[in-house]
Amino acid sequence: MLVQMGLCKGVTSKEKQNGIIEHYLVLTAPGRDQFGQETEQSIGLKVSKRQLDSGIENAYKKYIGQQVSVPVYAKAWKSKTGTAYGMDLWLSDDGLPVPVQRVQPRPAAVSGAN
Repeated sequence: MLVQMGLCKGVTSKEKQNGIIEHYLVLTAPGRDQFGQETEQSIGLKVSKRQLDSGIENAYKKYIGQQVSVPVYAKAWKSKTGTAYGMDLWLSDDGLPVPVQRVQPRPAAVSGAN
């Protein structure tokens, strides 16, 4: 499972030039620009109609301003003419955040214990 982590900004929509409206879960994450300066990068994860109809927007309202881990999958695309290509990240499964457990270092084994 791929997981995208970031600060939740909520679900938003954007109308494309052909009139189709796409919905995104927006996360932000710290990054650095080409000069090494700290920036905040926005990541738009596409939301399916099924997820939208099941109330994903309301599910994320309580997470706005919080760090979340979201299951995603990548889908590659190419234009009809073959001159443009890219990859979109989509919310996976039900699209709800998943808990992430930080791995704690194991204590060193005690020698001579046997």
